[in-house]
Amino acid sequence: MERLTKNVKLVSLGILTSRIFGYIRDVFIGHYFPTEARGIFFAAWVIPNSFRRIFGEGALSASFIPIFSKYLCQDKEEAFRFSSITANLLLIITSIFVIIGMALSPIICGIVAPGFVKLGLIPLMSRTLNIIFPYISLVCVFALIVAVLNSLSKFFITTFAPTMVNLSFIGCIIFLCPHLPEPTIGLAIAVLIGGVLQIAVQIPSLISCGVRYYPEVSLSHPGVREMGKKMLPSIIGVSVFSINSAVDTIFGSLVGPYAVSALYYANRLVQLPLSLFGTSVGMVSFPTISRYVAENRMDLARQTLSWSLRMVIAVVLPATIGLMILGKPIVSLLFEHGKFSHQDAISSYYVLFFYAIGLIFYSGINSVTSFFYALGDTKTPVITAIIAMIINICLNLVFLKPLSEGGIALATSIASGVNISLLLVSLKKRIGGIGIKGIGRTFLKSCMASLIMAVTLLLVIWFSKNLFFQVGWGIILGLAVYIVIGKILRISEIEAILARGKKKTRTSDEYR
Repeated sequence: MERLTKNVKLVSLGILTSRIFGYIRDVFIGHYFPTEARGIFFAAWVIPNSFRRIFGEGALSASFIPIFSKYLCQDKEEAFRFSSITANLLLIITSIFVIIGMALSPIICGIVAPGFVKLGLIPLMSRTLNIIFPYISLVCVFALIVAVLNSLSKFFITTFAPTMVNLSFIGCIIFLCPHLPEPTIGLAIAVLIGGVLQIAVQIPSLISCGVRYYPEVSLSHPGVREMGKKMLPSIIGVSVFSINSAVDTIFGSLVGPYAVSALYYANRLVQLPLSLFGTSVGMVSFPTISRYVAENRMDLARQTLSWSLRMVIAVVLPATIGLMILGKPIVSLLFEHGKFSHQDAISSYYVLFFYAIGLIFYSGINSVTSFFYALGDTKTPVITAIIAMIINICLNLVFLKPLSEGGIALATSIASGVNISLLLVSLKKRIGGIGIKGIGRTFLKSCMASLIMAVTLLLVIWFSKNLFFQVGWGIILGLAVYIVIGKILRISEIEAILARGKKKTRTSDEYR
């Protein structure tokens, strides 16, 4: 597990770099763009992002990596040929969707943001969407490159590459947007430029790994046919998550453009710990689990999943408490200036609080779902995701009136909790032990350390009303207290993160 921990650190470093520039981007957007303009762009961006998750990072990776890993074990050149054919087919399919989407953009915008119709915002949203739509093809190719490089144990560059999108935003906001009659269009142009750049920076890594490109299109290739069979249920499953995002935007638009903006900024803050560790752990463990399953080494596959969940708990649990307590000063410090008002900050924190409740669920779903994909089971995640989607929609209807935009976030958190619970129960029935004792032990110890950390954060806020003091010293002291208590309680996952770690000999009952 030491190698996996090292890879997680590299992935987290790459993601952290990207997130830092991402927050700079969001600060610029919040500073220079009024609430209405931000709401229009964020609502338009939801649509290509949904297709990205469906055809790119979600269904494609889930069905591609296990098959590509199998080919790597047998014939590396055939694996590269398979990846090339997949890339070519992907470009053809996504290009068709792009053309159809651009033709129907006014209708799509009216469906995704019905609250914007009466406000007369659909025409600008539609023009913005038309410029962004080709990003779908670019980001799907990017996702395939990521899948190939991750399977070859190249992780840092794949997580650093999205930084190019953020740099593109920053550059366009400074140099392009002020000169356009509709500055929102400049944000859409930034998306396209960034999509090209994040592909370009990965090409040297592909070359260094000896990856070859074959200009070939074939529907009869065995790998393509196998992937096609697995991808359809994966598309349905990932579509459910995308539908959930669209549902949040739909309900948010009914509240108003400020709610769409608040949902975006709150989600961005939740994405930091989620991406730094939830996503990175899943990204690193998926190829490893797929390889172990392909080699029929199920004990090691189960241990890898148990390690993944324990690592997620040890890091994400304190992050959850931290966001709930320090969320308001963090939002105000980062974004409350320029055209980002105090009311925008209050609304964003309100949403953030409810999103944070489900952070540990969002973070764990990726690893658990990946195990099903490695087993070749794409149906179970689809079923649980559909159940979660129905629950999310119903809870949105229940919570929207009493809790407004906060109810949208709470519904998402509860639905995610139901989703991962169903997945874990199903997985345990299928493969047996998944390390419940070890996971439970890490959870209890992390809860104890997090509670003591929470007291520290509350004291920091009580002693000073200065935002820099609250955020800066809150994070430093809170992290220090959690680490010290974690060491006292012997939370081995914390020790593994802080150092290279020592090999631990675990008794077999941890994996029952």
